Amino acid sequence: MKFRFSDEHFLKFILLLGIFTGFVALAVYAYLGIFSRYGSDDYCNTSFFLSGDLVSQMVFRYLRRTNRFSNILFIGIAERIFGWYNVAILPLVMIILFVIGTYLFLDEIKQLAMVTLDRSLVLFLAISVVFFALTQAPDLYETLYWRASMATHFAPLVFMLFLGTFLLHQIGSTEKRPLVAGVGLACLLAFFVVGGFSEPPAAMMITILLLAIFAVQVWGRDPSRRRIIAILLWSLAGVSMALMVMAFSPSLSVYPTKASLGFFELVLRIIRYPFEFIIDTLRTLPLPTIVSIMVPAMLFFITYESAAPMTSRTNRIKLGIIMLIVPLIAYLLIAASFAPSAYGSSYPAGRARFAGRWVMTIALMVEGSILGIWMTGLRTKFFEPVRLRFIASLAFILLALYPLRIAWRVSAEIPAYQHRAAAWDLRDAEIRALKAQGTQDLFVRSLPEEQVQDLGDHKDFRLNRCASIIYEVDSIVTVRMGEE
Repeated sequence: MKFRFSDEHFLKFILLLGIFTGFVALAVYAYLGIFSRYGSDDYCNTSFFLSGDLVSQMVFRYLRRTNRFSNILFIGIAERIFGWYNVAILPLVMIILFVIGTYLFLDEIKQLAMVTLDRSLVLFLAISVVFFALTQAPDLYETLYWRASMATHFAPLVFMLFLGTFLLHQIGSTEKRPLVAGVGLACLLAFFVVGGFSEPPAAMMITILLLAIFAVQVWGRDPSRRRIIAILLWSLAGVSMALMVMAFSPSLSVYPTKASLGFFELVLRIIRYPFEFIIDTLRTLPLPTIVSIMVPAMLFFITYESAAPMTSRTNRIKLGIIMLIVPLIAYLLIAASFAPSAYGSSYPAGRARFAGRWVMTIALMVEGSILGIWMTGLRTKFFEPVRLRFIASLAFILLALYPLRIAWRVSAEIPAYQHRAAAWDLRDAEIRALKAQGTQDLFVRSLPEEQVQDLGDHKDFRLNRCASIIYEVDSIVTVRMGEE
C-alpha cells in the first residue's frame, strides 16, 4: 500500500465531494440537536449539582442511585461550560468530537502501519464512519439528543477514540524510547474514568485490550513487545477497576432485580443477541449497509488500482484471510457490549445497542476497503484497469450523494423538533414568570408530545422534585391544558 496516488487531482475532487455531502448530513443531525431540551433524568442530573457539595453528593448517588460515576461528571462539566442550554449544544459538540476523534485514531493507525494515505481520504473515512453510525442508530433520539442517555452510551465511545489515539501513539513511541511510568498511570486513570460511563463500553474496551494483548504477544517484536504489553495492561487494569466499581455498587441492591440467569443461559444470550442484531440490521437497513460497504470499496479501488503489489496471489490470499477475521472480531466486540444487558436478563435497549452499531459500521467499511484493494487484482479482457477505474469512479460519485438523500429525509423531522422545543420553552417561560410573581407552588402545562418522560401530575414525583430544585420553587405539578 506504500505508493503515490495516480490521477491525484481527480481523486481530490471526488474526495471533496464525499466530504461535502457527509458534512451536510452531519450538519442536519447537529441542527436537530439545538431543539433538545431537558427531559426525564436530565432534571435530576442537573439538580444533583445544586443539592449539596459535590463529594457528598457523588458518594450518595453511588450508594443509593446508580453505579455509574463518570457520566454525571460529564454532565456537570457540560453544565458549567455551556450553562442552561447545554442540552442543545452538546449534540453539535459531540458530533464534532466524534469526527475529530475518528480522524485522529485513523491517522494514528496510518502512521503506525506506515501506510501512505492522503489526509483528505482519512477525513472522508472519519466523516463516513460517523455518518453511517448515526444514520443506522437503533434509537437516534435517545442516543444523541437525550442528554442523560447520550452521556451514558454515546459519550464514552467518543472518548474511547481519543484514548485509542493516545494508546497507539504511545505504542508507536515504545520502539524509540523506554516506557515512562507516568504514561502507565495516565492510561490507568484515563481508562478508569471512561470505563465509568457505563458497563457496555467498559466491557467492549476490556475485550479490545485483551485481543490487543494477545496479538502483541503472538506477533509483536522484541524488545518493544514487553513495553507495549505493559501499556495495554495498565489500560486494562483501569477499565477493569471501573467495571468492578460499577458491578459492586451498593445502589444495585436498592432496586428490585430479576431472577438471575444460569451460566449457560447467559452464554447463550450473549451469543444469540449479537446474531439477532446483525440479522435485524441486514434485514431492516439493507441500503445503508450496502452503501457503507461499496463507498470504501470503490474509493480504495480507485486509489490503489495501479498497485502492483496487491495483484500477487499471496497478497490476495492474505486479504481474504483478513476479510474473514474482521467479522469475527466485530462479533466479539458486539457481544461484549451486549453482555451487561444479557446479564440483566434483557435484550439491549436501542441506546445501549449503539456501541454495537458503531462496531458493525466500522467492520462493514473495513470489509469494503479490503474488497476494493482485492479488486485491483482483477485484470482480464473485460476487467481492464481503465474501464474498471471509470466504472468505480462513476459508482463512487453516485454513492457519495447518498448522504444528501439522508439529509433530506432527516430534515423533514425539523418541524416536529421545533414544535416540541417551542412547547418546552413556553412552559419554561411560564414557570419563570410565576416564580417572579412570588408563586412557589406551581401548576404548569404538561408536554404530551415529549419524546422521553415528562414531569408528572403530582409534586412528589421524582422528576417534579428535581425540577423544583432547578427552578428554586417549593413544588411543580403539570396538568393538561383545559384541566387547570
